Amino acid sequence: MFRFIFLCIILFNSIIAKAESEDSPITLSLQEAILLAVRENPNVEIAQLNHVEEKFSLHIQEWQFTPHYSFVASVGVNKSVINNVVQTTKNPLIQPEVKWLSPIGTQATLTSVNTFSHHFNPGLSLEIVQPLMRGFGRPIVEAALENAKDSEHISRLNIEGTLRNTVTGVIIAYLNAVSAENTVMLDKQALQRAETSVTQTKLFIKAGHKAGNELVTVEADVASAETTLENDKNNSQQARFALLEAIGVDPKTNMIITNLDVLALTHKYHISSLVDTQQRVLINDIQYQTDQITLEGSTKRNVALAEDNTRPDLNLTLNAGTSAGLSQGKYGGITGLFNGSNEARGATLSINIPLDNQLAKQGVLDAKIALREASLALKQERWSKETNAINGWNSVGSAERALKFAKNAASLQQKTYQLSNKKYLYGLINSIELQSVRQQLNLNQQALISAQLNYLSALVNLDLLAGTTLETWNIKVRLA
Repeated sequence: MFRFIFLCIILFNSIIAKAESEDSPITLSLQEAILLAVRENPNVEIAQLNHVEEKFSLHIQEWQFTPHYSFVASVGVNKSVINNVVQTTKNPLIQPEVKWLSPIGTQATLTSVNTFSHHFNPGLSLEIVQPLMRGFGRPIVEAALENAKDSEHISRLNIEGTLRNTVTGVIIAYLNAVSAENTVMLDKQALQRAETSVTQTKLFIKAGHKAGNELVTVEADVASAETTLENDKNNSQQARFALLEAIGVDPKTNMIITNLDVLALTHKYHISSLVDTQQRVLINDIQYQTDQITLEGSTKRNVALAEDNTRPDLNLTLNAGTSAGLSQGKYGGITGLFNGSNEARGATLSINIPLDNQLAKQGVLDAKIALREASLALKQERWSKETNAINGWNSVGSAERALKFAKNAASLQQKTYQLSNKKYLYGLINSIELQSVRQQLNLNQQALISAQLNYLSALVNLDLLAGTTLETWNIKVRLA
């Protein structure tokens, strides 16, 4: 009994400890949030699964050019009664077969038919079909294989693109969460200043240095600060949920984010020249690379396939066969396959010339138009990517200048508030004037936070455009 109670206590304590560990908050730095997203984000896992599927599709296309083996076996039993005589016959059959397709379109089939009646009657046949016009040559025969190679390459690029977007999304969400927390902190400071003004005003009114109606103004300022604080707390909570969604974890996760070292984060990003940035964008952009591969790959191959369909169907077929026939003894069995007693050889040249095949002509026209459209779309996409690079590069410079102005404005407004507060204490200005200065200080501090966020976001987005996000954060692409 004592042992049972002791085990129950241990089990209860373990459950409590587990519950407490599950409820305990998880502290995540920006680096940790990025690494967690790389491992747990569903979009990354989906991209990995798609790559596995494309790898298997490529294997299937490569498998098409390897020998294919099949084995058929059957046995039939027939029972008949003729003149009251019962006859039972068995017809066992074993038929192995090998098929092979060459990269130039040659189709070879080797079949062995083995029947057993009163004795063993094996047979061996070989058929070779070689297309001479339609369906001839590596570019036509291996078109599906090359398309599969391109698809597998694109799936690898998609994994990298998904990782870039995931990392960028986590960084932006983390910056928004930190910015929202800093905003709440500033709101608390603003509320504290407003409450201090209420206390000071009450003392001035009690001492007869201020009119009683000035209390309404400072109390209204407190109410406004409380409203702003409550709204920004809600915004901070939503920013946390957005970060959890960007990472790809349960929204019920209890998480604490650490504050950012803005200077260290800024130094992680290196701004290249505009020309270099444009070149990086064209080289590293996933969609542009995908469209290039598609244009040079399947789109051009579709034209070749469509033109091949307009050619005459000219095939050379070679047949050879040998069997033991119905012979026995030295002419039967396996020996009968090679003694030349029962052999057959043949060759057939067949041609099928399509006359005015409008569907084939339409296929060629559609394929050429699709090629031209893809070429024009790629040119337009190139211009769009270069424009995005210019805009992103300019945005970084503009955000950096705006941040300097915001820092200067916030610093000067802080000094202005300190002077105005001293004037208020000496009765040189009233509460309305102090309230105006205090509100302007709040606005400038909020503008500074926004400017910092905008500058970091511009750096992050330019890094994404240039395709160097994974290099910046030292993340390697892991293929499934």
